[in-house]
Amino acid sequence: MLGWGRSVAVEKRAKLLARMVALIMHGLETKTYEQFFASFSNPGTEPDASERQRYELHFQMRIEPKCGYDGTACYLPSEPPWATLKGHGADFGVFITIFGVGTTVGLHLNSGERAGRDASAIVRSLTAMPGFKSFSALERSLG
Repeated sequence: MLGWGRSVAVEKRAKLLARMVALIMHGLETKTYEQFFASFSNPGTEPDASERQRYELHFQMRIEPKCGYDGTACYLPSEPPWATLKGHGADFGVFITIFGVGTTVGLHLNSGERAGRDASAIVRSLTAMPGFKSFSALERSLG
């Protein structure tokens, strides 16, 4: 019974995360860098001069008290804007890349690191949703 309740919570969190990814993607496609950081930067943590010069923005999304994501958005003049989300807490190791041709999701851990208790389940839930691809599926399609 305990596992079933946790899987419902994970599925609910994955759906919320998918909605947030869609909102971020829409912002990347429709907003300038200045408009995007006005909408997405956390109060008190607006980009500094060097980040603005690099057209970069860092933000945090708190999903639950012990689970959140660190985000980075980049608006380089020579390429379409993109963003990444890195999970922490129960989703530690989840890595999401948001760019014009789609969204990829997978686990990204350094040697010796252990994924958060829900990280694999979040990746499975997201890759089952429309618009999300796993890193491994993207690598296979590239040859």
